[in-house]
Amino acid sequence: MEVTAAVLYGGHLAHYDVEVQNGRECFAQLSSFNGNPSQQPPQAIKLRKEGRHWVSNDVDNRLSDDLGYAVELKAKPILEGRRREGGHPAE
Repeated sequence: MEVTAAVLYGGHLAHYDVEVQNGRECFAQLSSFNGNPSQQPPQAIKLRKEGRHWVSNDVDNRLSDDLGYAVELKAKPILEGRRREGGHPAE
């Protein structure tokens, strides 16, 4: 399944197309960045969930965590076959 996730990177909005490979691994490809091109985030990131956090060998922990959490918010209801009905979307 593929979802689009938006995160802040250096105070600017970055959009990633994220392929959810299973519940604990994702591959993210940068699709757009609204900041200085010389300071853009990594083009491709492979994420994996370890405990409560998302990590990657290639990028800083904050970007990995933010991107992984954004994917969880969008993909969890889809993976579980339910629609959002108010409340916190991560529950």
